[in-house]
Parts: sequence; structure tokens; C-alpha cells
Amino acid sequence: MNIIMSIVPFLIAKAHANHSKSPTQSQINSMITSERIIDVENILQNTGYGKLLNEVRPSVDLPQFEINLRREFARILHVFRTASDNSTRELLDAFAISIEATNMDHIFQAIIRNNVTEDLEKIIIPVGKFGMSHYRRIMDFNNVDTAVDLIVYPELKIAATKALQSTSDDDERIFLLSSAFSHAAYSKLGRVAPNWIKTEANYLNLETICRAVNLGIDSDNWLIPKIGSVYKLRKTLSNLNSTRDILTYMSTRMSPSRPLINALNSDDMISKLEDEVLQLIYYQRFKNFILYGNRKEAILDYFSIKKAEIEDISRILTSKLLHNDQTAELRRMVYPIYPI
Repeated sequence: MNIIMSIVPFLIAKAHANHSKSPTQSQINSMITSERIIDVENILQNTGYGKLLNEVRPSVDLPQFEINLRREFARILHVFRTASDNSTRELLDAFAISIEATNMDHIFQAIIRNNVTEDLEKIIIPVGKFGMSHYRRIMDFNNVDTAVDLIVYPELKIAATKALQSTSDDDERIFLLSSAFSHAAYSKLGRVAPNWIKTEANYLNLETICRAVNLGIDSDNWLIPKIGSVYKLRKTLSNLNSTRDILTYMSTRMSPSRPLINALNSDDMISKLEDEVLQLIYYQRFKNFILYGNRKEAILDYFSIKKAEIEDISRILTSKLLHNDQTAELRRMVYPIYPI
């Protein structure tokens, strides 16, 4: 028993050791303000991403580099899971399902929109046990009702099947599938790490209700259950007339309220809310990982902020490759893991 109990501190120490090789705040700033993609490569060469750069240079083949970034993330997650005790493995399995939910959401939306392209492979994190070839098989389908049979995780397959059986309208299917995947994944996380997921689940439920009200459909079956104030107020919120009314109502009832206030001042309130919540969540997890890094949930914090870091690097590299002068835009869009 003592040997098993020692595994968690070891994994936490490994997470902190891995994070020490991540780009620093100064390096992130330098990448954002760099003029050329080769300058970004030179900065990344001195971080934990040096090995990936030696395999393929983003300036030569950026799509393959982005694929390698996500495969490396999946590999590290697998290493941690393999070394874990049962309770920690349960946490990481739930986290893997949340990543797979995002994978399936991307793929199924692309199939419905008849927009499956090679670029889709760049954003998939292959956490499934069958590897990238399995995702390609799903992408080959042109019908989501058939593709659903290839979903590996039972929770996600059941949720997707239920969503597809609810409507044949493409817009409604996109919304319901996205909500169903989130519902299944975050319900699982809510059972094993309720405090870790509470803030994110609360805001995800709010986004779901806003989208459902806009479409004129019921959201109750697609909410993450029994977590947060939004779930308790779901009936009241569902009876309001618009996204503005919902956000206004909750702006004095949710903390922190900044995402809601900023969304209310935007032309696209739901998209703005989504961006603001992502930034809030990743910043909170970064802070918790640094300040309270001896908790078991610190392992989830590490993988959560690592995922955001990969998205940041991809976004910066794409900007430099296209020679887009987007310094200000990158500062706004990059998840503030490193407060700028």
C-alpha cells in the first residue's frame, strides 16, 4: 500500500518537471512579437519542444508539426495513465474522455457540414486506443448516423445516438451533438473531480441554455447535471427570451462575473462568452498548478494547461507562417496561462 500511495507525489513531481520545460512568459512574449516563423522555432528549440522540432520544422511542414504536437500530448497522457494508481487513473480516464468528446465534436460537425479536410487531422488529439487511423475511418463517412457506430467510448456513443435521434435539422444536430458530447464527458469528470470541474461546468451549462433558447429547443437533457448555480436555475433561465436576458440575469448571480459582463458588451455574445470562459478556466488552473501543486487534481491542471499551451503554439506558428501582423490579436486570443 505504501508503494501505491507514493505514486501520486511522483506523478505530480513529474508534471512539474515537465512544465519546467515549457516556454516561459518571456519566451511566449518573444514568440508573439517575432516577425518570422524561424524566430519562433529558435525560441522553441530551447524548450521541451526541441525534440519535436528536430523531427520536423514548422517552417517546412507546419501541418505535420501540429499533428506531432498533439500526438506527443497523447503519448504523455498515456505514460501518466500507465504509471497511475486506480484512483488517479480514473481521473485521467475521465479527462481523456473530455478530450475525445472534443475530437468527436470536431469530426461530426465537419461531416454534417460536408467539410472534412486534411486540416481536421491537425486538431485531433488521438487519445483513443486505436490511434489516428481510427479517426480517419470516422472522417471517411459522409453520414453521421452511420459514423456514430465507430465512437469508441460508450458514454459518448450513447449521448451522440440520443442527440441524432432527436432531430434531422443540421443546425440543431450540430448544437445537440456538441452539447451531448460535453454532457457525457463533463458528467464523468463531475463524478470523479467535482470541485475541479465546477466552474467550467457552470459556464458550459450557461452556454448550452443560451444556444438552446436561440434555437427554440429544450436544453434540460443536455446540461451537466447537479453542478453549479446555472443547473439549479435552469428552468428560470430557459424561460427567458434571449441570450442577453440570460446573461444579464446571471451577471449578478455568478462569480466571477467578468466573462458575462464582457460578453454582454460584444456583438456575438455566445462566442465572446466562450472565449472569456476558456481564458478564465485555463488561468485558474495554471494558478492552482503553481500555487497548490501538491493536490492529486494538479495532474489534471497540468494536462489542461498543456493542452492550452499546444493551442497557443499552433496559433502563433500559423500567424507567423502566413506573415500576418497579428501581435495585438495574439495577445488577446492566447489563453493567459502566462499573464501578459
